[in-house]
Amino acid sequence: MQPITIINTKKEELNMDFLFAFTCKTNGKNYVAINNKDDIFEPNSRYANLDILEIVEERANAVIVSSIPEEEWQTVKQALQFNVFAKMN
Repeated sequence: MQPITIINTKKEELNMDFLFAFTCKTNGKNYVAINNKDDIFEPNSRYANLDILEIVEERANAVIVSSIPEEEWQTVKQALQFNVFAKMN
């Protein structure tokens, strides 16, 4: 499988690894979980650079993403928590 490229709405390639994608059934939108490869914390930090972004468009081996609007975050967080993480073993 070819790696998936993450691109922002300004058409800039982001230094991120695709982890997984999911759909929020409440609002019908698709989201992607990514690992930010740019260090946010010190290199020896245990904090993961996990982020959730909204998928704006899908292309062959690439997704265009944007930030999730603040007013939608609780809905997305609940979908992630109860429909994705709760079903992982």
